[in-house]
Amino acid sequence: MGRYANSIVAAADVDSGMTCESEPRVAIIMEIGLFRDALARAVHRAGLQVVESAATAPEATETLTQLGADVVFVDVSRRGGLETLQRIAAAAPKIRLLALAVRDREPDVLACIEAGAVGYVLRDASLEELADAARRALRDEPLASPHVIAELMRRVATLSGHGNAGRHDLTSRELEVVQLIERGLSNKEIATQLSIAVTTVKNHVHSILEKLGVQRRGEAASIMRGSDPFGSTSL
Repeated sequence: MGRYANSIVAAADVDSGMTCESEPRVAIIMEIGLFRDALARAVHRAGLQVVESAATAPEATETLTQLGADVVFVDVSRRGGLETLQRIAAAAPKIRLLALAVRDREPDVLACIEAGAVGYVLRDASLEELADAARRALRDEPLASPHVIAELMRRVATLSGHGNAGRHDLTSRELEVVQLIERGLSNKEIATQLSIAVTTVKNHVHSILEKLGVQRRGEAASIMRGSDPFGSTSL
């Protein structure tokens, strides 16, 4: 069954004695059915109401609002996770989205938040941590490490025009793509680095070239190198 599934099922088999009356109504979007069912059992035992469980966003998006979901856990560890966040955020903006991931990397966290997530939780978190994350999301409390929150604040200031890069009106994701272009990465390599589709990278590159008024990737990298949008930050 695997360490993750085993641990979460074991936690689910311990009745917490909590009630569901005032707890968040939770939905789960996770491709692997074994993990999805185990997580559903676990959060239910923790006192949260599980109103939906699906493998992909299209299966759940139409019913999330109808079912009154407050919080949705979205597994972003597999390809398409960011697109799932974006799809649900666009269709149901009042629902709080929590990204479930297997690694805690600053670029990944920032990409999820930019895609619409209000928090970022590792998949090996304890049952108590998962339940607490849902409750905090419902209270609109930040769910990220302090250094990530600090980086978000810096980027907001930059994109608001307090830094040189802000004048180009590039999004934080486009700034990441430009930095990787400057490092000489191909579209395929950028897609792997940022865990997004190659077609998504191509769209970002097209938007970057259009906003900067240039025709070549090298020209874009040169312009942004001069404005130094990320300072000493590295991915």
